[in-house]
Amino acid sequence: MKQDKKVNDLLSQMRTAVDTARAVTAAAPPPVFTAQPVMPAFNKVDEPSQSRALLQLINELMAGVETRFGIKPGTLVERKLVRIFKDMPMSTLKDWVESMNSCSPEHSEWQSLVENLTVHETYFCRDPDLMSMLADEILPHLLNLRKNQKQLQVWSAASSTGEEVYDLTFSALRAMQKAGYARMFEGKLVPESNWGLFVFGSDISNQALRTARAAMYGDLGMGSFRNLPDDWKTMFEPVKMAPANAMPGVNYFKIREWVRQCTRFERFNLMNTRPPVTGMDLIFCRNVLIYFEDSIKRTVQQMLARALAPGGVLVLGASVQMLAPEYFESRLGKGGPWYVRNDTRV
Repeated sequence: MKQDKKVNDLLSQMRTAVDTARAVTAAAPPPVFTAQPVMPAFNKVDEPSQSRALLQLINELMAGVETRFGIKPGTLVERKLVRIFKDMPMSTLKDWVESMNSCSPEHSEWQSLVENLTVHETYFCRDPDLMSMLADEILPHLLNLRKNQKQLQVWSAASSTGEEVYDLTFSALRAMQKAGYARMFEGKLVPESNWGLFVFGSDISNQALRTARAAMYGDLGMGSFRNLPDDWKTMFEPVKMAPANAMPGVNYFKIREWVRQCTRFERFNLMNTRPPVTGMDLIFCRNVLIYFEDSIKRTVQQMLARALAPGGVLVLGASVQMLAPEYFESRLGKGGPWYVRNDTRV
């Protein structure tokens, strides 16, 4: 879904947020609101003072997004939100923003908001040079390092709809096969009985995680398969029964079970300083830190350092600067930099 449509849909999402919150409250009471307004019909507001008040409320809401999720919305998003809310009564909007600020990041209203402000545009083999570096440099390094433990553990932070997780899983299995630690058995590429592979995917979006767990993707023009090499197709199987929300005329494919059985997905907010997993050998965190301020980037990188075992590897986005260099040794490969965890305690 394009960012424009996400922002334009945001008003409808917000107007139903209170009803959604009430339904959640029946099962598990959230933090107490200072107010729980129902969005009324719009009244025209055009006074300059109220325009300034509107901008202040929008900025307050966006600051709440940054504080809770690390995401800093751009000025374009803020301007569109101003246009969307310019006809809403100030008292109603003020009460709603105040009620949001009384909630934890886990509350359904914040979840609805962040779903509409995050972009889940991704696809398989998104960066061929990086995937080659992973296969030729990073994975051989790690497999040699872990040949005594006979286990490889990988985390895709901000894994979106799952394509990166399955890329990492398939790449790891092929590297293990090349090293003699995995083999073809009855048409499946599986680790040898004394080896283990675990690939963990996390994201802030429940919607993205549902897609990732379903592991079913449509073959359309600019979709998940736009850059798929022929030898990558062996990890997919045709879907006999298309999903309920299938687009007419689009063929769907599912990740094969022998790939999926190595993976697990969970929701995780990168603002949490306690990592959801530890002892990781490889972490990819490539497409989300560009939305964070430097101070938050450093905090996240420190958290990722806590999750890595000594000798483990961190891969960041090409435009993301390493801001916690005391925990890593930098290496430059043909697909960009990668960072090896040292023994410094976080």
